Order: sequence, then C-alpha cells, then structure tokens
Amino acid sequence: MKSLNKITFLNILSTALLQGIALFTSPIFSRMLGPENYGIVSVYNTWVSVIVVSFGLQTQSTIAVARNEFPEEEQIKYQSSVLWLSTVSYFAFSIIMLVSIVPMTHLLNMQRAMYFLMLLQGFGQFCVNFINMKFTYEFRADRNFILSLVTSISNTVISIILISILPKSVNYWGRILGMASTYVVLAIVIVAYIIVKGKTFFNSVYWKFCIPLAIPIIFHNLSGLLLNQGDRVILQQFADNAIVGVYSLAFSFSSILSTIWNALNNSWVPFYYEYTRNNQIEEMKYRAHNYLELYTVLSIGFTLLAPEVFHVFASSEFWGGTSLIPIFCSGFFMVFLYSFPVNFEFYNKKTKIIASGTVAAAICNIILNVLMIRSLGVMGVALATTIAHGLQFVFHHICAKYFVNKGNYPHSLKFFLPHTFVYLLFAIFCYFIQDNYWILRWGIGAIIGIWELKKMMKRRAIF
Repeated sequence: MKSLNKITFLNILSTALLQGIALFTSPIFSRMLGPENYGIVSVYNTWVSVIVVSFGLQTQSTIAVARNEFPEEEQIKYQSSVLWLSTVSYFAFSIIMLVSIVPMTHLLNMQRAMYFLMLLQGFGQFCVNFINMKFTYEFRADRNFILSLVTSISNTVISIILISILPKSVNYWGRILGMASTYVVLAIVIVAYIIVKGKTFFNSVYWKFCIPLAIPIIFHNLSGLLLNQGDRVILQQFADNAIVGVYSLAFSFSSILSTIWNALNNSWVPFYYEYTRNNQIEEMKYRAHNYLELYTVLSIGFTLLAPEVFHVFASSEFWGGTSLIPIFCSGFFMVFLYSFPVNFEFYNKKTKIIASGTVAAAICNIILNVLMIRSLGVMGVALATTIAHGLQFVFHHICAKYFVNKGNYPHSLKFFLPHTFVYLLFAIFCYFIQDNYWILRWGIGAIIGIWELKKMMKRRAIF
C-alpha cells in the first residue's frame, strides 16, 4: 500500500491546490472584493461551470473505462481523439453562443466582455479537467501536483495584482481576468501536448465508444451543478448580491470537505477498479470500510471546529453564514456516500443510471427550493440541497444493489448506516450549539483525530 499512500498524499495536495483557487484563497478575495463583488464573481463562476460541463461533452469521464477497453499503447491515441472531439464540440457551441450574444447577455445579466471571458475560461477549465483525469488514472499524481501548483499560483497572483490596481467598484474584473488568463494559457499547452503525443483526430471506433458513455455524464454533471450551485442563481432572484456572497463564502468554506473527498476519491477509484478487475472483493471491502471510517472522522472533526475557523477564514461581514455550515457539510457527506454506488455503476458503464439519479435529485432540489425559500429563506435553500443529496444516495444505492451487474454490488445499507448516523448526530449537535462550548467541540475533535491517526499508523495505510 506504499504506492497508494504516496498517490493519495499527492492527490490531496494537488486537489487542494487546484480547488484552492476558489477555496483557500476565499478569505483573501472575500476581503478584497466585499460581499457584493464577491457575489458577482460567484455567479460568474457558476455559469463558467455550466459551460465546462456541457460544451466539451465530458469526454474526460471516459478515460478510466477506456483503460479496460483498449490496450495500453492506444491510450494516448484515444485521449488525443476524444480531446479533439471535445475541442470541435466546444467551439461549435461557442459560435452559437456568440451569435446569440444579445439575448444571452440579457438573460444571464452579464456584460459582453464578461460573456467572452466566460467562454474562454470554460475551455481552459475543461482542458485542465481532462489532463487531470488522464494523470489520475495513469497514477501520475506527481504531474497532477505540478499542474495544480502552477495553476493555483498563477491564478492567485494575477488576480491579486489586478484587483489591487482596479477601482473598488469594479475590482471583480481583476478576479475574473486572473482566472481567465491562466486557464487560456493552460488550454493551449494541454491541447498541444496531448494531440502532438497522440497524433489522432477523428477515429470512429474511439468516438463510438466515447459518446454513448459521455453524453449521460453531461446531464449528470449539469444536474450536479443545479444541486450545488444553482441555489446561488435562485438566491439572486430573491435576494441581493451581498446575501449571495455570504451564502457562497459559507458554501466555499464547507466545500473543504468536498475537496478532501475529491482527493481521496481520485486516489481510491483507480485502486477500486484494480481490486474489482482482479476479483479481490474482500480486500476491496476492507479498504472501503477504512475509507468510509476515515472520511466520517474527517467530516465530524471539520464540523466541530468550523465556527472558529470560519471566523478566521472570513471577515465579520460574512459571519452570518456560520449557521449554514453544518447543513452544507451534511450535504457533502451525502455526496461522499453516493459515490460508492456511483463508482460501481460507472465501472459497469451504466452512465444513464448515473445521469437519471442526478437529474431526479436536481428536480427535487428545485421543487424543495421553491417550497422552502419563502418560509425559511437562505436556510431553506441549504436544507433543500442537502435533502436532495440524501435522496440521490438512496436512489443510487437501490439501483446498484438490485439492477446493476446481477446484484453484485458489495455494500449493504448496514455498511453505511452506523457512520451516517454518527456523523448526522454530530452535525445536529454543532448546529444547535453554534459558537458555544468551543473547548468541548475542539476536545472531541482532537480525541477522534488522534484515534483515527493511530488506526492508520497501525495498518500502515491511509485506506
């Protein structure tokens, strides 16, 4: 497990750095921009995410299963061909967007210059996601780390310089230009690197394999965006940019848990596929239990310590979002749980089931938002998303257990329920005591952290 430990450690660092553009620099940018301008940037990033998910056709999501379908020597050719498919698709969609620029900018409430930058940044982010997936399933965590380091430093430094130069009333442009310029340069380098190495453009075999698997993932990820970021757009309709900014920063802080999960999952899934491919089911179940226990402990610890850390993380203008953090964290825990059946479904190429579950959850989220925002306000929006994620887990567990691969899904509800119950108990506890009893909360966090660390040291493995 030495290689798994090394890869997991580097993946945690690289994922933290890459997602740190919007996360660990949030205290800097929230203070420099203020609630209103920070809200503008948050909504802009939401629309960029929509473009990233849809215009590139999500071809990078097939890189993992392609390793089971084609021999090793064809992998770079496959990657080159499907990246070219994504490039053609992206620019075709972009032309349509540019032709309809007048109604679209009005619909999105966005300036034209920002609209152009949204398209450029979207392609850059897609390319970074593509090569990140390539390096992950080739077990090249070192390259992912270097890529993340370059992206994070460039993005942050350029943004801070531009924000400092621009007038305070429009300094959100500094953040947007900093992100867009970084990703545009990276896109050029990444496309050149993969296509020069692969030297493959149109290949009917590769495209026929890729498209049926990738298209459902578009709907899966778009629905995921509705679940995780669409609430900001809804809030903007019912409130002002300042409230959106407070909500967004509390969500960004809570998404440290999502960052940790992404890092662990990026390390876990390649090895999970190897265990499954080699029929090492008992070994896989043992490691899966360790994974579940580790993330549960990390989630509890984070939720216990969150109020004080958030007050250091954010200026006092944003402290109204503190009460939302246990709710956001519960939603991220549900996302972690549903990744178990989804990883199983994806291994078995059931991307239509994956997409169906997320679309259904997104629809539930919209309905719940409409029902709850008027009576509970911002709290209702946060609760709606968490409930929708819980329903998403239930749906995928049922599908994986009874309808995929002859019911060979290895996990029962008994596997999940004890850890889920314990985490939710702590989340409810933290919600009601908020800023009180900090010594008790930090003490419990320290105890369970030391306990988990001792267990990892005893087994000499992260999972």
